Amino acid sequence: MTPEKRLENLRKEQDAYSAKVSETSRYIGYGLVAAAFSLLSRATEFSKGMEAFADNLLVWAAICGCIAVSLDYLQMLMGWLAASQAANNGTEYKQTKRGKQFQAVLNFSFYGKQVVAISGVLFLLTAIGSRVSFPAIAG
Repeated sequence: MTPEKRLENLRKEQDAYSAKVSETSRYIGYGLVAAAFSLLSRATEFSKGMEAFADNLLVWAAICGCIAVSLDYLQMLMGWLAASQAANNGTEYKQTKRGKQFQAVLNFSFYGKQVVAISGVLFLLTAIGSRVSFPAIAG
């Protein structure tokens, strides 16, 4: 396999994984909002026993979920704007200074949504973990 073909294959894999990471971050964001709302509604016996400390964590988890979804949208919007800017740049089809700014915001959004999604998951797991009691192990 030639180096050019290998690079082309690696770029295709990179694009596929990037799309999956974005999709997964979006679903985690939706899930965080749904899980936090469900637990905060006190509809189950498990959620009725949660304390104020856990409520605060659940609110933070929901906020992280909303931010993750918002950053996902911002990433898609900036990608579209950067591509449109390059496509409408005469016959050069190169990024302009503004297109590079769009690309910078796109990159920030891509990594930022992953950070807030993971943070939200940690908030959610901590809130749930504060309610769970594990039996003692007889030794």
